[in-house]
Amino acid sequence: MHREKVWEAMSYAWTEVGLDPAGFRQFARDAELSPQDQPALFHVVFWQVCGAFAVETSLALMLMGVTLPDWFFPEPAEKVARWLKRPLPYSLLNPLWLVGYPLSCLRVASYWYRLRKAATGLARAV
Repeated sequence: MHREKVWEAMSYAWTEVGLDPAGFRQFARDAELSPQDQPALFHVVFWQVCGAFAVETSLALMLMGVTLPDWFFPEPAEKVARWLKRPLPYSLLNPLWLVGYPLSCLRVASYWYRLRKAATGLARAV
């Protein structure tokens, strides 16, 4: 599984670009997802992606959606690496992160499900 492609899929799904079922299938193919990757996919989406974008989600809430930050990042590998090297206590001490993390998880739940479904569909087609 290519973690950066999962991050990218969640980024596109979050923005106004969105993803249709064909887009989710393409990202599942690009990320080389398989049914055996389901626990890792869950971890990447709900811990890594939501954790990394929790502060941005809080800011969107505080601005009441007037301006929603895109979950876009110019270099996926750089954003992933920056999040993975951040110690958990830093996030837990940040009130914006504490508010934004559960909101991020709620926001991406349907995207995670659709990506998971696309990966399962690809496995059945093979």
